[in-house]
Amino acid sequence: MQYRQSIWSWLCAGLALLFPLGAQASVQDLAWQDGVPSYQEVKGTITHDGPKLIFSDSPEMVGKTGIMYRDTVEGPVRLFFHHVNDTSTDKRLAVLLRRTTLRPSLVSFGKTGISRPNEDWLAAGKEAQERYYSAAPNGRKFFLSEPRDILNNGRGYILHPQELVTGIVDLDFARPVEVSFIMMPVEADPRISAEVYAILPPDEGGHVLRGTFEGADAHVTLPEAFDTESGTIWGVELADDNRDPYVRGVDVTRNAPVVNYGNYGVMYDVDFRTRGKNDTRLRFNPYGGAYAGFGVLTVQGQTARYIRIPDNGLSFGWDHDGETMKLGQVPAGKSAAFYFSPPGSSNLPVRIFLEGVHGPRDGKKSGRVRTAKEILAERMARKE
Repeated sequence: MQYRQSIWSWLCAGLALLFPLGAQASVQDLAWQDGVPSYQEVKGTITHDGPKLIFSDSPEMVGKTGIMYRDTVEGPVRLFFHHVNDTSTDKRLAVLLRRTTLRPSLVSFGKTGISRPNEDWLAAGKEAQERYYSAAPNGRKFFLSEPRDILNNGRGYILHPQELVTGIVDLDFARPVEVSFIMMPVEADPRISAEVYAILPPDEGGHVLRGTFEGADAHVTLPEAFDTESGTIWGVELADDNRDPYVRGVDVTRNAPVVNYGNYGVMYDVDFRTRGKNDTRLRFNPYGGAYAGFGVLTVQGQTARYIRIPDNGLSFGWDHDGETMKLGQVPAGKSAAFYFSPPGSSNLPVRIFLEGVHGPRDGKKSGRVRTAKEILAERMARKE
């Protein structure tokens, strides 16, 4: 016991050097080093609206030429596609638009994020999201009279064997338009390919990741203002198919109901208010496993930060389900929103935590912020 007390004394003395007066926030960080500390689970009100989602991710490993998914849609639409060239030769990935009415349809582009061909699936998913969230709406418009491949200025993407492309494209169709996702020979004409190739069967198993889904925007509103002086951490779990159900839709190529396991292509905004004298720190936790994505934090409606998730490497969440990263800090009494979307190849669910940032004075006044010695004692007790 004396030996352990001596260890504590040395450790706390070291912390005093590492975290001088005024660095209480750094002491708070100790509570997160071994995982997620105790928190209060909060369920926000979740509503869906926005464009239809046309989701094409099955077959994920495309082993032969063909059409991965097809549907005819009108109005606001979001395309999300994620396909690997699983053949032994180079292939071209095309997304072909074709009008289905006598009169041409006006096509309007919104935000777009498409990765470069890549063998690293996580890197492709992260790049697509960074390009999407960092971009302004494209604004380009054209009348669709003849079939057109909208990828890479009509050239499509050339995929070497085992390369993939992940893409997110927002569109608006004034009239019904047929959308086809095609894997074809490099020199083939996508207009002819759309006529002659068959619809490929989806991946085997219970999770068919393709289909058409309503309401591709998810708005999460926390029920009350977060009290930054309470000493309580709030946690919100999303994309878990329990508190936040996966969207349901239809694979129109088979006329079969489908579930978007992971809510890929769904754009989230998590909106919250704060109260109290302290700032609010946001943390992100990839609760389901490896994660590589992007997000945006706004404060009072103004963009405050574009965020790589994680910001110190490609991905995180490999070691344990308690890994977290700081998303940013919201000034006291302000409202904020965090925007994100489940990236291609990443794992779900995720958790977002809100924590009051307590300075030295706040800690003494409330008596609820643990000292470095208390945190170390708790950590050592967990390891016994």
